[in-house]
Amino acid sequence: MNVLNQFRQDLACALSLFTRLPVFWLLTRAQRADKRPWPLARSLWLWPFVGAFTGLAGGIVGWFLEAIMHIAPWPAVTLTLAAQVALTGGFHDDGLADMADSYGARTRERKLDIMRDSHIGSYGVLALCLSVLTKVGALSVLPATALIPALMCSGLLARATLIWVPVVLSPARNNGLARLLSPVPLIPFLFAQAFSVMSIACWVYWWNAAYSPVFFALILPLLMPFFSLGIMAMTAYKNFGGYTGDVLGATATITECLVLAALSASK
Repeated sequence: MNVLNQFRQDLACALSLFTRLPVFWLLTRAQRADKRPWPLARSLWLWPFVGAFTGLAGGIVGWFLEAIMHIAPWPAVTLTLAAQVALTGGFHDDGLADMADSYGARTRERKLDIMRDSHIGSYGVLALCLSVLTKVGALSVLPATALIPALMCSGLLARATLIWVPVVLSPARNNGLARLLSPVPLIPFLFAQAFSVMSIACWVYWWNAAYSPVFFALILPLLMPFFSLGIMAMTAYKNFGGYTGDVLGATATITECLVLAALSASK
């Protein structure tokens, strides 16, 4: 497989995992006919890019509603998040709800069973409500022109943080989609982190020049992924003995909430 075809397959894998966009047009005829599983772990170098892309799409919607349509901030950012959910399918939010529901059980085995149940309980509903309220509240205090960089930053950092979970934890199950990430391949992982660092450096320059000269308000959002990773990794290890796909999704959602909350300090 040449480099271009490999890139196309990696991009299709990343987009199909984190969005609801059609991706088969990216594949060659041979790749479409191939019945082997897609290279999930190899595609992780593109995950932060996809996170930034979904943030860009949502930010454009929010900017249009507020700056062009003059819709009030709260309904505008609510519709912005609705557009993001339509784009992503609420993949990470589902993980947060499932992980929250598992806290109603006592044993590790029962917790893992609950996370595989498609039904949602009161803990999951509360977690989703708090998540949405945090995002809406944080985004509503930012100017319309800040929505694009804010959502791009939170989307990128959420996926970059997610990648670290299978680095610091072992899989909680011997099967499942998330099991394919262990062990994390070194080269794609390093590419993902390099892309994230360069992107965040550009974002820091952009945000500082346009919105906030305050050092604390600038650095605080960049510290949130470390806090999120530490809390989620310890929680997952204590409750499940490792990570699952729901833990990865919950980590991304919690990181987004914390980063956006921190960005509201720049208002």
